[in-house]
Amino acid sequence: MIVKSLVVGDIESCCYIVSASGHRDAMVIDPGGDGPIILEELRRANLTPSLIVNTHGHADHIAANAALKEASPQAQICIHEADAHMLVKPVKNLSVFLGTIVKSPPADRRLKHGDSLEAGGLALAVRHVPGHTAGGIVLYHAPDPADPSGTVFCGDAVFAGSIGRTDFPGGDLKLLLKGIHEQILSLPDETILYPGHGPATTVGEERRSNPYLAGGVDEE
Repeated sequence: MIVKSLVVGDIESCCYIVSASGHRDAMVIDPGGDGPIILEELRRANLTPSLIVNTHGHADHIAANAALKEASPQAQICIHEADAHMLVKPVKNLSVFLGTIVKSPPADRRLKHGDSLEAGGLALAVRHVPGHTAGGIVLYHAPDPADPSGTVFCGDAVFAGSIGRTDFPGGDLKLLLKGIHEQILSLPDETILYPGHGPATTVGEERRSNPYLAGGVDEE
């Protein structure tokens, strides 16, 4: 698996272009802004997006959906069914509160826990982790000979040393912590985590040192 990370938009979200050697089809995860930069990176790498995947419906993770869809109409926009309405509603995706209006094309595919997303010979499993939003998901690539560590694209569920905010509509701290423990921390320590903001980390590092996950913060 080849992962290209781009920091995009005013809030510096992490957009990931995921592909496999020898394949042109790619998956673009969380195109949160700067559509021309994402498209240029795809052109430079000679890749075509077949899937545009949003880990949740906030504006800083969907803002370049329209630009990518316009450039590659065959690409499917994928988001959990509980967040799909946020794509087309600027109040729901919070863009109006950031002083702009973000409207994505509607979802081509509404995801649920247990679904598989496949592009360019890669398969990522959808794991529902609500709590930052009602439809928050993480995407898991299980270990294989080419990726022995395993990988999670975790959106705004977990960051290096922190977790996603739960004070937005649809937020629920207890639900988020439950999902993190069941769907992320249940994986091997060496599993690589690619968050929606900030640097990559690992399950083991977050299990050991993240104050929200190691018992250092009151869940109440």
